[in-house]
Amino acid sequence: MREMGFWQSITHHINQSAQIPICKVETIDSVTSSTDQIPTFFVHGFRGGNYTTQEMVKSAQIVTHSPVFLRATVDWNSKIHYSGYWSTAKYPLVQLVFKDRWIPTNTIERWVNQIINDLSQRYHFQTYNAVGHSLGAVALVNFLINSCKRPLPPINRLVLIAGPFDGVVALGDLPNINPLAANGKPAFMTPRYLWTYLNRSKFPATARVLNVYGNINDSSNTDKYVSVSSARSIKYILQTQVQEFSEYRATGSSGEHSKMHDDSQVLKQMNQFLFPQLAASLPLKK
Repeated sequence: MREMGFWQSITHHINQSAQIPICKVETIDSVTSSTDQIPTFFVHGFRGGNYTTQEMVKSAQIVTHSPVFLRATVDWNSKIHYSGYWSTAKYPLVQLVFKDRWIPTNTIERWVNQIINDLSQRYHFQTYNAVGHSLGAVALVNFLINSCKRPLPPINRLVLIAGPFDGVVALGDLPNINPLAANGKPAFMTPRYLWTYLNRSKFPATARVLNVYGNINDSSNTDKYVSVSSARSIKYILQTQVQEFSEYRATGSSGEHSKMHDDSQVLKQMNQFLFPQLAASLPLKK
């Protein structure tokens, strides 16, 4: 089988923190230089873990023809541990996991910066994709604003899923009290949202962004934890700042905050956006 050929070609290295084992995939799916690669980083949020992004990574493996992915785990002692493999495929996949499940946004941002910086120095990729769920989405937006003058590769495509950009229900936001104007501007802005808005010009102009939000279709107009208004409010900040901005709405049970990252339609939208040429030739099942 084709996948067996992948696994048999894995190059094993001595397990050292300074080394990351490399999986050499078949020639048809491999690139000649790591500078041609576009890795995708998956970032979970508050009270998340590897399970948060596991189905997203698995679905991306199918589309990118990769039997492996790299996991970067930040432990309780603020040390990064790499496990799994860096692939020679066009689109290597990297899952970020934080042992501290109560990690705040600014700390997520700091680790995203360090891991992307570390891997870009190792593999010299020229651009990358990123996917963030919940506070991971907020952290990615903040990171991209704050890293405008850092020597990092520019973002290519960014997927934001269930991001509480203008407050969380019962924490700076309540259902149906913060309507969006026709242009997407929220009636009320939290301090964090206002900071993001005032610094929007620092966000990478060449980025392409997909924002996924949920509505469980009850009277609350929320995904249970984040209001539709809060999740969609990022449009007002980014729509005129980036090369492309699009939205996808997940509804009913598929639109619940903790289910969106596993929902088949959300995964399909994510992969079609991140890997448009590959996803077109290998669509996910509905």
